[in-house]
Amino acid sequence: MDALASARFRRQVPMLAALATGLLFLGLHTFAFEPLSQRYRRALAAAGPMGATLDPSQATQALPPRVYTLLIENARPASEVDQAAQSGALAGELMQTLSGVAGRHGLDVVVSEPGLLTEQASRLQVRAHVRMRGRYAGLVAFLDELSQQPGLYRIERLTVDPGDEGLPEIDLSVAQLLLKRPDGGS
Repeated sequence: MDALASARFRRQVPMLAALATGLLFLGLHTFAFEPLSQRYRRALAAAGPMGATLDPSQATQALPPRVYTLLIENARPASEVDQAAQSGALAGELMQTLSGVAGRHGLDVVVSEPGLLTEQASRLQVRAHVRMRGRYAGLVAFLDELSQQPGLYRIERLTVDPGDEGLPEIDLSVAQLLLKRPDGGS
């Protein structure tokens, strides 16, 4: 090859390298990225009716899987929650749960009374007030078991006072949160 042809070829090498790089990216886009992009669009279209948003521009912060599972496991059909609230069964269930757990841990229930029901469109809170007598270790075991019960419980007030007979008197206010889900939902 003569020197003149070699110099012309060297001037064209950057252009040929850019053209080869462009063709490489075009091939990657066509055969790798585009099928994934179409799969993502199909997933967006399929998830929309389920209420899931996969588009980052439209999505709210997603719940962690453990929190989502906890919420789903503690949701009841709205009609069931409304019917139980009107009959007073929810307050009875809460009182029975608290008394049963207290009994298993050596706490004597002195007074138990149902509290207010607070109802909103998507949830219902059932409250109860319990006075117990027993050892501090029994109270700790009671709270531990209550935390492991199915349901969402909140201790609103807890007072431990020294009592007669050497056993502390425990004043406890508890709220149980019941989530409503649409009757057709799972």
